[in-house]
Amino acid sequence: MTVEAVFVNAGNHFLAEHQAILQKRMQMDLNRKLKLLETSLERAAGRLGDITIPVMERYYAEHPGAKKSFQDHGLGNRFKLEAEMVESTVYCLMTWLERPEEIRIMFGSTVPHHEETLKVESHWFNGLVDAAIYVILATIPEDKPAERALWQEIQQELNTLIADARLH
Repeated sequence: MTVEAVFVNAGNHFLAEHQAILQKRMQMDLNRKLKLLETSLERAAGRLGDITIPVMERYYAEHPGAKKSFQDHGLGNRFKLEAEMVESTVYCLMTWLERPEEIRIMFGSTVPHHEETLKVESHWFNGLVDAAIYVILATIPEDKPAERALWQEIQQELNTLIADARLH
């Protein structure tokens, strides 16, 4: 039984209407955020093309020890692994708003596995998210505060998710 049905069955039509209004607003907010996300990504792609190189440059500047890890785990093809990791990170950024549970599952299994088995420092995951968002934010004009705020929101939420994944 849905929450809406419980409210209606209890004779409280006002609360059921309020819930419907809230759900509609949440969907409108999601649609607005998805449009901002799409606009930002299209702009970044138009200005930069493949963002792998600028993301990895930023990433290694902040986490120089990660470069050796990429070399070791890339089995002689560090650049391929870098491209795969940036692609995976961008996928998580793009998908977070619509399917957060999918991203929670991904990080929930990936972070502990990489940390325990591959000896990849878990804060490097945060670093890759931060580097990708840094590169995307650099393409957003200062007069687009809603876009900038959205990326900061996603960054904060994903970094919290990664921190939580470390604990499990």
